[in-house]
Amino acid sequence: MFMLFLGTILSDFLHIPIPGNVIGMALLCISLITGTVKLKDVEEIANLFLNNLAIFFICPSVGIMLYFDIIKVKFIAIVIPTILSIFIGLGITGKIVEIIVNRKGVDTDG
Repeated sequence: MFMLFLGTILSDFLHIPIPGNVIGMALLCISLITGTVKLKDVEEIANLFLNNLAIFFICPSVGIMLYFDIIKVKFIAIVIPTILSIFIGLGITGKIVEIIVNRKGVDTDG
């Protein structure tokens, strides 16, 4: 919660065009990588959130129902970029994993 608060403060006061929760998540990630925050300190609550992740999608899913008329009109304009971004993301992720595996010299043949 502190990282969320800090991210929101940074976003608001520095007028950064990135949401505070994204900045907070980045700060938490950096803190975990550097060892400032220990994994055991956040593991219990993280598991609680992960185990109940479906609950967090109920409100946005219900909210989307309000915009079915707009979605119907703009369906192609929504679906094509979504599908393209999925494939681009998968491709970039695959290349990054390939570079990391090759750099570490991991035997991928089994």
